[in-house]
Amino acid sequence: MMPKDLPCLNNLNISECPQFLVEGSSISLPSLTSIAMNDVPLTSLQAVLEMRSMVDDELISANAKSKHPSSITSLSIGMIKKLELLPKWVTHWLMELEALEITSCEELKTLWKKEERVQHSLSLPAFRHLKIKGCPQLVSLFEEDEDEDNKGQHEQQQQQQQEGLPCIVRRLEHLTIDNCEKLEKLPRLLHSFTFLGELYVYKCSSLSSFPETGFPCTLKTLRIGDCEALQSLFGCLTQINDSNLQVLDVQDCPSLTCLISCRGGGLPPTLKELEIIRCKKLEALLVVDEGMEITCPSLESVGISYCDRLKYLPDALPNNNNNNLRNLSRLYLDGCKNLEYIPEGWFHSATSLAHLTIRGCKKLKALPHGLQSINYLTSLQLLEMNISQWNNNFKKIGLRSLSSLRRLSISGTIRVAEDEEEEEGVAGSSFPIDGKLLPTSLISFWIEDFRNLEKLSSKLFQNLASLEYLHIWGCPRLKSLPVQRLPPSLKRLSTWRCPRLTGKCEKGKGKYWPHLAHIPDVQCF
Repeated sequence: MMPKDLPCLNNLNISECPQFLVEGSSISLPSLTSIAMNDVPLTSLQAVLEMRSMVDDELISANAKSKHPSSITSLSIGMIKKLELLPKWVTHWLMELEALEITSCEELKTLWKKEERVQHSLSLPAFRHLKIKGCPQLVSLFEEDEDEDNKGQHEQQQQQQQEGLPCIVRRLEHLTIDNCEKLEKLPRLLHSFTFLGELYVYKCSSLSSFPETGFPCTLKTLRIGDCEALQSLFGCLTQINDSNLQVLDVQDCPSLTCLISCRGGGLPPTLKELEIIRCKKLEALLVVDEGMEITCPSLESVGISYCDRLKYLPDALPNNNNNNLRNLSRLYLDGCKNLEYIPEGWFHSATSLAHLTIRGCKKLKALPHGLQSINYLTSLQLLEMNISQWNNNFKKIGLRSLSSLRRLSISGTIRVAEDEEEEEGVAGSSFPIDGKLLPTSLISFWIEDFRNLEKLSSKLFQNLASLEYLHIWGCPRLKSLPVQRLPPSLKRLSTWRCPRLTGKCEKGKGKYWPHLAHIPDVQCF
C-alpha cells in the first residue's frame, strides 16, 4: 500500500511490482512531476495518473480537469503487459507532459490508430522528447493513410495531413527508437516534424530506408546504428539541399552501400561531423557513377573505420576560390583495407587539419603525389599512421616541416579489422628513421608493433629536445635502447610487450636504470 498523503513528493518510481494495485481516489500527490512505472499492471498505471490533489467536491464539479495531475512533465513506462496502443488517458490527462519513455512493452504495435489522430491532435502542447526502446512488435509510431505520400497531392492536402499529425510528434525535438526489430519505416510525414533536432535510430533490423520526403530541415543530429537492412540515407537531391544537418553518425549497418543514393547529390553543406563505423558494404560516400566531389565548408571531423569495401574518398576540390574543407580539423581512417587512394584535396584544402590518423589501410600505398601533400598541413598537431608499407618513401613524407606537430604515433603492422589478426608488416630490424627527419616540436612519440625491430638508432632522439613522453609498445625483439641519448626533457617512459627490455629498465636494479633515474615516470611491462 502507498501512503495516502505525500504532499512534497516529486518523483515516483514503482518497479517490478506485478501485483501492485492503487486506489487513486484515496491518495494525494499535489507535487508529483515525474512518474516511472516498470512491470506493474496497466490499471495501476492509470490509477496513478488519476491521483488528484485534495480539493473539495465543489471545485471538482466546477472544473473536472483540476482532479488530474497536470503538473506531471515526465512519464516512463516499461514492461506493461497488454499495452498495444498508447491509452487515451495518457494524452488526455497529462497536458504538461514534456518527455515520454516506453521500454520493453512487448505487445506495443503503434501509438495511435488512424481514427484517434484528430482526437489527439490538440494534446500535449509541451511534448518534446520521445524514446521507444525494446518494443519488438512496434511497426509504426502511428497509423497513416496509404495515399499520404502521393507526389501529386496539392498543398491543401499537405496542410490537412500536417494538421492531422498527433501533437505528440508535431513538436518533438528529440526522437529515439531503439531495438524495435519489426519497425520497417518511419512516418511518411517525418519532414513535417518541424521542431525535430535530434533523431536516433538503433537496432531496427527491418528498417530498409527513410521516407522519400526526407528529414525535417530542423534536424541537426542523426545517429543510426545496427540497422541491418538500411541501404542509403538520402534518396533525393531536395533532401540534401534543404538539410541543416550538422552531425551524422552511422555504425554497424552492413547493407549500406552509400550515404547519398541520388544522382548529383553531395553531403549536406552544413555538416560538421561525419562518423562511419563497421559498414561492411559501403563502397562510396556518394553515388558511385556521379562526380564524387565533396562540398562541406563546415565539416570539422571525419572518421571512417572498418568499412571493408570503401576504395576511395570523394574529391575535395576548391569551389569559387574557397577550400571546401577549410574547417576540417580531424581525419580518422582505420581498418579500411581496400582504400586505395585519398584525393589530394583532402590535404591541400584542409589547412586547419590538426589530427590525422591513417591505420589499417593496407592497399593505401602512398598519400597523394608521393606523400608530398602532407607539407600543406601546417596546423597538424597529431599524426598516427602505419608505415610498414611506406618504408622506402618515408623520407619523402617531410615530417620535419610540420612545425606544429606535437604527437606522432607510428605502427609497423596493420590491423585490418577489429576481429581479425594483425598483418605482419615489412619493417626491418632497425627503425627506419632518425631524429633529423622528425620535427623538433614533438612532445609525445609512440612506436608500436614493430615485430622485427631489434634496435633504435642512436640518432633517433638527437633532434627531439622537447620530447616529454616516449611509448614503445609491442616490439618483442627490441633488446636495446639508446638510453644515453634520451632527451633530458622526458617525463614518462613506458614499454609494453617488450620483454627483452623489462629487466634492463627495472627500478634500482636494471642495467639502464642509472640513465633513467631522472625520468619521473618509468613503466616497463
